[in-house]
Amino acid sequence: MNAAPTPPVLDVRGVHCVLGGQTILSNLSLRIEAGERVALIGPNGAGKSTLFQAISGLLPLRTGSIWLAGQRIDRLHPSQIALAGLGRSFQSPQVFGALSVADNLRGALVARQRPRHWWRQRAGDASLEHETQHWLDVLHLQICADIPAQQIDYARLRALELGLGLLGQAPLLLLDEPTAGMSRAQAEHMLDLIEHVCADRTLLLIEHDHDAVFRLASRVVVLHQCQVLADGTPTQIREDARVRAVYLGTAP
Repeated sequence: MNAAPTPPVLDVRGVHCVLGGQTILSNLSLRIEAGERVALIGPNGAGKSTLFQAISGLLPLRTGSIWLAGQRIDRLHPSQIALAGLGRSFQSPQVFGALSVADNLRGALVARQRPRHWWRQRAGDASLEHETQHWLDVLHLQICADIPAQQIDYARLRALELGLGLLGQAPLLLLDEPTAGMSRAQAEHMLDLIEHVCADRTLLLIEHDHDAVFRLASRVVVLHQCQVLADGTPTQIREDARVRAVYLGTAP
């Protein structure tokens, strides 16, 4: 017998969303296979952040369905979707601000194991400390390990949030404008970090920096007027006349 085909990591099927009587996603479908790095681009109001909200369970669907690794998730609570395997960063970083950077990572590592009484696990556990130090090194956060997360600079805060998303071992990670608000040097550092730590992860990202998009993405999906306008490799998208007309500019 032939083995059943592996379902895509993400399968958005004919999603239609309405808010305040206005259509904000229109019959949108998107399929992402394991290991793909997919960038969502398009003009403001095209539906990029709306799609993230729908995938995350923060926006109800009028019609359609959303599947994560073969499991339907659009009827689940956002916390259930996270447990099902969705990791996400936000435009405004979401971390535990009062905890130190190291304690943020420790907490994520302990919660990943989901023991019944996870809060009783000793902070001094040798394996936990070893892995915490490893991630501080990987994320270049050793310098601020003992500082409350709310006191570190913005670029390091984004790196910490990325780390928390990765530590959940989610099969799909949504990155919402990971380089927004950064200097060019900070953005380059963040792109280097994403390339390194997400080498074997499946990503869906929103990014307005075209250089970042074409550097990170193996595939680019262009949204326009709440629908998919184009879907292809970075080269195909660069050369698409429709995309140049509505988003990238008219020059080839």
